[in-house]
Amino acid sequence: MAEPIAVLGASGYIGGRLVPALLEQGFGVRALGRSVAKLACRPWGRHPRVQVAVADALDQAALARALEGCQAVYYLVHSMTSGAFHDLHKGRFCPA
Repeated sequence: MAEPIAVLGASGYIGGRLVPALLEQGFGVRALGRSVAKLACRPWGRHPRVQVAVADALDQAALARALEGCQAVYYLVHSMTSGAFHDLHKGRFCPA
């Protein structure tokens, strides 16, 4: 199988719709989120081309491990905390 496309925030509204769209196009998907149980219970959670992995977007080392071998990444994570979203996430995938 080709390298998967990673979807961070796969359990969210947009990520939950992007994963089946990628699968329909024939891609393998690595669905990343903080809860394997939440990802696995999605209609696509046990699809043969889906790899479910735990990752916290704020843990850079764990995130790097979870993304190993992926050909592309969709970063659909947003902060639920108050404050500047940009400051919390800058440098993760884009320059400051």
